[in-house]
Amino acid sequence: MKKPTDRRPHGAPLARLGAALLVAATAAACSLDKTNPNAPSEEQVITSADGIITLAVGLQAQYADNLNLFLRAPSLVTDEWGTRPVALAADQSLVTGNPDPTFGVVSDPFSAGYRIARTADILVANANGVLPTAGLKAGVTSLAKLFKAMALGNMTLQYQALPANAGVGALPLPRAQVQDTVIALLESARADIQGVSDADLAGFRSRVLGSGIDLRNTIDAMLARYYLFRGRYADAFTAAQRVNLGVLSQLTFPNPGINPINNYSAVSRYTGARKVLFTEAEAADKRPAYWALRTAGVPGAPDSVYDFRKYGGRNDAYPLYLPDEMRLIMAEVYARQGNFPAARTLINAVRTQATASLDEPAAGLPALSDAELATEAQILTQILYERRFELYAQGLRWEDLRRLRPYTPKRPTIEFLPYPQTECDVNPAEPCG
Repeated sequence: MKKPTDRRPHGAPLARLGAALLVAATAAACSLDKTNPNAPSEEQVITSADGIITLAVGLQAQYADNLNLFLRAPSLVTDEWGTRPVALAADQSLVTGNPDPTFGVVSDPFSAGYRIARTADILVANANGVLPTAGLKAGVTSLAKLFKAMALGNMTLQYQALPANAGVGALPLPRAQVQDTVIALLESARADIQGVSDADLAGFRSRVLGSGIDLRNTIDAMLARYYLFRGRYADAFTAAQRVNLGVLSQLTFPNPGINPINNYSAVSRYTGARKVLFTEAEAADKRPAYWALRTAGVPGAPDSVYDFRKYGGRNDAYPLYLPDEMRLIMAEVYARQGNFPAARTLINAVRTQATASLDEPAAGLPALSDAELATEAQILTQILYERRFELYAQGLRWEDLRRLRPYTPKRPTIEFLPYPQTECDVNPAEPCG
């Protein structure tokens, strides 16, 4: 039987996104990708409080359902995921470094990201005029901006240029400029709820917010992440400091839902963890065994691809960030500011954590000496190591290999995804040459 090549466009290009958003927001796990003729029209949804609330719930499900699209390329072009014999040719092309612009693996993150952004834009434009309480208004607009920022942010890690908005004919911008838009969205999301008490947000949390998501923490964690990527180190440090490291914020997948990573790896058997997750870690590092099982899922598979332990269950939650990401961000800022003792303290706090009260990895390693972390180069090299094993499958490895290039010989198979051919076909002015 001929193996699928994934040469199909999976999502509508920007010029057709408006038509795709005839929303049928009638269930908590609704998808906005298709038109349901039996569903309420967009006008009916955006002019009722119940419609806006259901759409906000659906936005979270929409992001969760597309999670694998934001992780697949960053994981396959780096040393995180490998492909199995039944994998799509498109996935294999990422491992070998020659993806075709017509492949769905190239167009999917693009189209999914802008569908999420378009949903968020509708919520921001209409929530204040429809929702009955200040807490609901603040919560929904903040949530919408957060999820738009996360979708756009994930796309900036995969594409070198892209539009900052989902409008028809929107021209691509350098990804750094789009990351500035991401930061502005996050700061606006933070401002929306900064003066709103938790008591006033209680209705929003019970009626709208996913059970595993901490809104305030997630906004600050994303600010820390993208300020770091933009080289705004003082701002990254300030945002990371605000994050409560004793709380997880995660996407949940209750039945009949399924974690998309589990669906792609355990059900479809397309991908798994590369053997190097174990062989390139320090011998005593417990984090690889947190992420994967050291048994080959398919004997003889390329790279000795292993089954995932984390995400091995269909309902396993996915963390939007991990607490030690914040410690490592602060350590990197200290290192770049020349405060090496403070950076060493934070790195060793990550390394020596032996157990965890939250569902997060714990390295259980010995502390490194002052001599081993005596220079900025040594510290940044170590931070790259710690981020690799602490933040596995968070979609960040690709960006880390680019921005910390001087501190590792490792290289991704490609620098960025090509611009999707579906977009080139409808917008010839886009960077398709």
